Amino acid sequence: MSGKSKSNQRVMLTKRLIGEALLQMLKTHQMNKISIRELCQVAGINRTTFYNHYGSQHDVLNEIAETYIQSTSFTVINDLAAGKNIDECLTGILQYMKDNLEFSKLVLDLEHYDLISHITSSLPQFDHMVMKHLPGNLDLEEKKAIASYVQYGTVRLLREWILSDCLKSPEEEAKLILMIAGRTIGGH
Repeated sequence: MSGKSKSNQRVMLTKRLIGEALLQMLKTHQMNKISIRELCQVAGINRTTFYNHYGSQHDVLNEIAETYIQSTSFTVINDLAAGKNIDECLTGILQYMKDNLEFSKLVLDLEHYDLISHITSSLPQFDHMVMKHLPGNLDLEEKKAIASYVQYGTVRLLREWILSDCLKSPEEEAKLILMIAGRTIGGH
């Protein structure tokens, strides 16, 4: 195995240990009460190693959330661009969220962590995707408002679904979201 490959594996392992330690600690501690010293103890690493990869515990959470977002939202965007059916795409994402329910709930429960803002800043193309399905007679401000409404409404529905322990199946929730979004987009 090459030195670079071994180094990459070590970095990935270190980041995984830190991420798992943070998630474990978030079950019993508020984010602002977690010290780097404690986090490093739980992860089994030293502080110098931590600071080689992150500036704060918030950087760790943001990286975990970014991975989660890529596994959900970016997948939908890419699948839609590849011509997949939106019902199928959204159902797959909801299944991923359900399979990772503990993390989904944890992020939603965190004070001072705005998942919606994180998603919207990570997915500027979501607005464009919604806006291209709107009638041409709407001005840009109206289109932006409708796209924002659809995005925030969808995130709110997902939040309620996650916090209810995904009582509806991913298929049922996907149908509900698409029905509401379709009426909002098509109702003009």
